[in-house]
Amino acid sequence: MNKILVTGGNGHLGKYVVSALIEKGFQTAVLTTQANCEVRHDVQFFTGDLAQNLGLKEAAKGVEVIIHCASNPKNSQQTDINGTKNLLDAVDKNTIKHFIYISIVGIHKSDYPYYQAKLEVENAIAKSGIPFTILRTTQFHDFVFNIIKGLDQNSESNSITIPSKMRFQSVAVQEVAELLASLALESPKGLMEDFGGPEVLHFEEMAKTYLQVTQNTKNLKLKEPEDIRHKLFTTGINLCPDNNLGKQTWHEYVIKR
Repeated sequence: MNKILVTGGNGHLGKYVVSALIEKGFQTAVLTTQANCEVRHDVQFFTGDLAQNLGLKEAAKGVEVIIHCASNPKNSQQTDINGTKNLLDAVDKNTIKHFIYISIVGIHKSDYPYYQAKLEVENAIAKSGIPFTILRTTQFHDFVFNIIKGLDQNSESNSITIPSKMRFQSVAVQEVAELLASLALESPKGLMEDFGGPEVLHFEEMAKTYLQVTQNTKNLKLKEPEDIRHKLFTTGINLCPDNNLGKQTWHEYVIKR
């Protein structure tokens, strides 16, 4: 079975990807910056740093497939752009067969800095000469849940004030991880079709579900979006309604939390 390296394999998505690969019988390695991360007996761990170009050649030696999950929205120039270029330079050209990258729906339609960084990474991968697959997905359920939870925890009264006009097509992180692991068994596909959750919902609807399921009695108040990221989610570029390929609904996710 192919040897696979997962960057960011100790992160939220990466952990699920690693588990899915192990279930499929892959020889799996993880590149992580966390020297004291939880170690699994069935996974080989490499401590390294994409941005600092540390430990990459050792981790990539003999690897046939790389699933690139590592990302840092707060330092996308160093981690995403420079780090990916370092990784592409470090891959073992004698063994690499497939470079798989997880990206975001709509990044080519926005000047949001993190999205532009992800797009630059996509272009670098496409120009590298390494066979590749790029999968763009919508936001994870967890992402939306944490926005709502944060607004809830920061509220000082019996109401929660949320940005209006935002919409999401959130998807289960486990489903994305399973798809990424399955792609490791397939030939490179270039830029794939978008992968989104099963439904497009207004943020207000999602917040109401959160309150109902968590038995939270606070009221909702709406305000115009002020944060640049919140404004982005009012444009619809984060949606792919024709590619509602995910299975788990928002309500099902919140119930299982």
